[in-house]
Amino acid sequence: MHSTMRCASGKVLTQEGFIDGYVGFEDGVVVEVAKGRPETSIVEGVITPTLVNAHTHLADCIVPMDLSMCLEDLVAPPNGLKHRMLGRASEDEIFQALLRMGALMRGRGVSRYIDFREGGETGARMLSLARGKPEPTIMGRPVSLTFDKEEVRKILQVADGIGVSSISDWDYGTLNDLSAFVRSQGKLFAIHASERVREDIDQVLDLEPAFVVHMTQATGSDIESCAQAKVPIVACPRSNMFFGNLPPLATMLEKGANVALGTDNAMLALPDILVEMEFAARLLRTQGVKDIRSVLDMAISSGRKLLNQKIPIGIEPGMPCDFMVTRPLGGDPATDLVLRGSSADPLMVCMGLELWSGPR
Repeated sequence: MHSTMRCASGKVLTQEGFIDGYVGFEDGVVVEVAKGRPETSIVEGVITPTLVNAHTHLADCIVPMDLSMCLEDLVAPPNGLKHRMLGRASEDEIFQALLRMGALMRGRGVSRYIDFREGGETGARMLSLARGKPEPTIMGRPVSLTFDKEEVRKILQVADGIGVSSISDWDYGTLNDLSAFVRSQGKLFAIHASERVREDIDQVLDLEPAFVVHMTQATGSDIESCAQAKVPIVACPRSNMFFGNLPPLATMLEKGANVALGTDNAMLALPDILVEMEFAARLLRTQGVKDIRSVLDMAISSGRKLLNQKIPIGIEPGMPCDFMVTRPLGGDPATDLVLRGSSADPLMVCMGLELWSGPR
């Protein structure tokens, strides 16, 4: 054993599934994954890679909830309540909200998230200044539903891509020009699809999005089209349920779509992917899927695939430290993590050289 190596022990998720063993790490790198018990261990529990929150609107946490509002009145651009509130908020108010939500996600085992950041260049820059752990992928947005090449160019100087609302909100020709320009700059383009109403999936896919979000009103053939085009889907079950729209997760899996999990608007659902995993698993059971291990894949590897990070679902030697340790509950570790992991903060979260320990 390396003299400076520290170990976390317990049920370790590897490429072959869970093993009784340990993860040895030093200098921000996993150096050993083995069965058995180490000489010493700093923490014991269920050890998995960290999680990815594949769709957030973090700044929305400053928006007060009006339970009388429908989805369109709350979030639709340009005059939905959230857009009016964000437009009136100070930069410092939004910046502090972004920091708070980032800290919440870090404490819950999230190492990466994809945020649709409103506010044009200014909004994207605020999130860029809040970079840290977890690491954001910034999907900026033009201030209005128009394509101003210079505005978008400035956004892309600080953002990783452009994330827009739906084809129902935009002039399609304008949206097509925007998508083509973003992709010509080597950046990501993503879009909400079939959230409030079913939309023409052929038009959506013709925009060549890196991924689509929601698809709650999509048909099986729409989902199959996404799978065949290799366009991933991000599902946000808790947020969708708030307005009576449940994503057809079982159909998405049946059709072979790559499905990741997101938490969506932070005033509807805090960006807690552990809670989202539990909700997704329970929803899948109502849709006839009893094996909930696919939810682990949604939260661990599918989100990384959106970012072209093709790392395995398990922990392997040589990988950068990017894992968490959750409380052991005595049952099947996958079931315990997915269905009961939201009951407490992770015991430890390790990202690179940084390590956070929760309550033991």
